[in-house]
Amino acid sequence: HPSCKLEGNGLSPWLTVLVVAVLSGLLTYIANVTLRDYAAKAPGGPLTARNKNGILKVEAWNYLVSVCSQSFVLPTIWVAAFLNRPANWWFQGEHDLACACFSGWVIGYYIQDCKFNWADNSPLIVLHHLGSILLVLCAFGSSGWLGLSITMGFTYEVGSLLCGLVDLNMAPRSSGPIAMLVTTILGMSFVIHGMVVSPPPDAAGWAAGVVAGFGGLARIQQSCAYLAEAKSE
Repeated sequence: HPSCKLEGNGLSPWLTVLVVAVLSGLLTYIANVTLRDYAAKAPGGPLTARNKNGILKVEAWNYLVSVCSQSFVLPTIWVAAFLNRPANWWFQGEHDLACACFSGWVIGYYIQDCKFNWADNSPLIVLHHLGSILLVLCAFGSSGWLGLSITMGFTYEVGSLLCGLVDLNMAPRSSGPIAMLVTTILGMSFVIHGMVVSPPPDAAGWAAGVVAGFGGLARIQQSCAYLAEAKSE
């Protein structure tokens, strides 16, 4: 769709990603601060509820921003990217507004989460966030695999969404780890298929594929650990 191409409209792809990342970081940070402060003023309310049979078992307000992002913002951007996709979108593609918004939103969200939850995040979670940011930067910096990359990222987020819904007591305990496992395998299958059928055209694409592979293996290990915990409870 010509109107969505950044270069053709005089917009810098990387500047667009930066602007969206700043907006994403600010909006999600302000939302988290507001929810935290409101929950502190209403102890015993729904925002401070904990699912004792959940995965992370932290207060409910901690999940609202991520769940809204994963259930509304990112799906909306992905649908926009899909509906305006060019013929070569999956293995090649072009830097369009939806792709830049998806990349910028994910980067901004993970940066603010590192800042907001710095005292509570484990080194493994921080490593996950940094790895995700690196993956997005490499994927966006490649001249190919744009449709594949944005779909893989969205697929991973769907699995994470189910884990959040478990802790909000909106989904069965085992559904979160199972969804995380299935979506990770699906996302990795996109990468493996791409490596075989149409290998990345540049170093950034290869780096994205490698980071996605290692990240996928870590997600599989973590989802299996969550599933084992669910069976033992």
